[in-house]
Amino acid sequence: MSFRLSLLAGALALAAPPFVSASEAPEIHYAPTENLERLDVALLRAAHVKIDLAAYVLTDWPVIDALIDAHRRGVAIRIVLDPSQASDLDRLREVSQSLRTSLPGPFMHLKSYSVDDMLLRTGSANFTASGMKQQDNDVVVIRDRAAAQTFEVRFEQIWSAAKPVLPPSPAFASRVAVPPSTKPTAPANCEIKGNINRSGERIFHKPGEPFYARVKIDQNSGERWFCSEEEAVAAGWRHGRVN
Repeated sequence: MSFRLSLLAGALALAAPPFVSASEAPEIHYAPTENLERLDVALLRAAHVKIDLAAYVLTDWPVIDALIDAHRRGVAIRIVLDPSQASDLDRLREVSQSLRTSLPGPFMHLKSYSVDDMLLRTGSANFTASGMKQQDNDVVVIRDRAAAQTFEVRFEQIWSAAKPVLPPSPAFASRVAVPPSTKPTAPANCEIKGNINRSGERIFHKPGEPFYARVKIDQNSGERWFCSEEEAVAAGWRHGRVN
């Protein structure tokens, strides 16, 4: 190699981001062309020592189950959630000792976690079924200790300022799960759920469909039960997407 080429190679090496190694560059994955839920579950299941996760919202059941499974395997997990979002605290009850919410104010908008201080997952995809499978989002996986430790520095700051969620506060509990004694039940032969999402869209879900069990009916907000698909359509609801 000539002297000029050697200088050029040295300059490029200095300019390259420190987390990019010659052997393993960051992975970039895109939804909906790829099922990012499967990617996250696989990464979490590979943890041996610790998982630190900062989530704007956490409702995806397979991801939550992977975190709970890691906890049962002896992996130390810590989760920080944004208090403005209706994360599934009821399903996270088993790991509530490792669960905190950031202070009210500007959104804690991260969708990131580190695994064993060796891997960083970040990107735009929320930990929701739609965010990882239906919407245009990305996930970047960086397998580098320096990148993971950079995230850990910020995570420690967020975790130290966050509030424990034990037991869930009434505000969270009312948004996430209805107590069994007051949970609304469907009228006889009228089990189709008419849900109104955050965008104001009226969407109905039929028994047996993937999102049916997750949908909670809040009749005070205009949500309702339907006895037939035709009745729901006539009332202005549309059928929810089924993957």
